[in-house]
Amino acid sequence: MTKSAMVLGSTGFVGSHLLTELLASKRYERITTLVRVASLEHHPTVEEIFYDFKDLSALNQLNPVDNIFCCLGTTIRTAGSKEAFRFVDFELPLRFAQWAEKTGAKSYSIVTAMGANADSRIFYNQVKGDIEDEVKKLDIITVQIFRPSLILGPRKEFRIGEIIGKGFMKIMNPFMVGSLNKYRGIHASTIAEGMIYHLENSKTGLHIIESDKIAKPV
Repeated sequence: MTKSAMVLGSTGFVGSHLLTELLASKRYERITTLVRVASLEHHPTVEEIFYDFKDLSALNQLNPVDNIFCCLGTTIRTAGSKEAFRFVDFELPLRFAQWAEKTGAKSYSIVTAMGANADSRIFYNQVKGDIEDEVKKLDIITVQIFRPSLILGPRKEFRIGEIIGKGFMKIMNPFMVGSLNKYRGIHASTIAEGMIYHLENSKTGLHIIESDKIAKPV
């Protein structure tokens, strides 16, 4: 049994599902989560750390872990600016990826997005592409990049654009087959299950998992 893991974004959409799946699997002796406010009932496996994400030196106080799962993500509207969005979706994931390399973590798994491309004219996709490119450069035994399409499931916060998109996806998903399959919406819990499955069943090295390949085989 692998001894330790860290879930970044454990209170978020995908991260909360991932933490639940990891605890249910009983694969880890210790799971570290970094939070700004208390979010969990006490659990013997979870080490919940109150963490200042803006403090560059805070990483030096953390104990190394074997596997790191990065589910950090926001929107420009929620973040308040492009700069704040880039901090959450690029600077923080890169900071923890570099920490993973420095501390000898066995794996770094990150959720980006379909269409991630540093050369994209779409700012969101550009930032996602930037973080992918930087993570690929690092010397980590296993790197897994997950590129989901529109993520389905109930969110805590209200996002009108996603609500409309999810409604559209529910109608269109059955018709998206063959080459269109990767554009189907994917549930947050399916991504969480897939992150665990692919880490356990893939060889070492770099793996980019497109949306239609994320789901754990039935």
